[in-house]
Amino acid sequence: MICDHAAQFDIRKLAKPGCHLPDRFEFADGVLETTWTSSNFGGRRQWFLCPSCDRRCAIIYCHPKTLKMGCRVCLKGRYASEYMSPQGRRLHAAFAVRRRLGQKKGGIGPPFPLKPKGMHWRTYQAIRVAALHEELNIWFQGYADISNISVEKAKQRFSKHL
Repeated sequence: MICDHAAQFDIRKLAKPGCHLPDRFEFADGVLETTWTSSNFGGRRQWFLCPSCDRRCAIIYCHPKTLKMGCRVCLKGRYASEYMSPQGRRLHAAFAVRRRLGQKKGGIGPPFPLKPKGMHWRTYQAIRVAALHEELNIWFQGYADISNISVEKAKQRFSKHL
């Protein structure tokens, strides 16, 4: 089961600030209970109890095929990123930075997005330098994979052009 695509109940999104959820949810095929823990600076935090293992968890998933409810561990759930290659994870992270800056599509090929309104220049420059460095490493890795050479060798070939 891929957790990113499964139906889920997230207690952090269901509970509004200052309010709490009932201690027990009753469904046609079972009961979902909650519990409380104390916070370090006062206050309390509400958690779901997994119907299968009684573990505290913030998210309860519903398995798409069996419709069984439980935590990620009980349902053997994985995140989509766990099935990505290392290069795929790097590309996903690089595009997430661009998305944060307002880019909607195009991957890492188009020019870097302009500074969003309201963002400090120092923050933008730090994000941009880190992102461009990571994107350059992605390009080196891709070239190294295609050319069947090491990443260090790819960097040496292009160092005079940078």
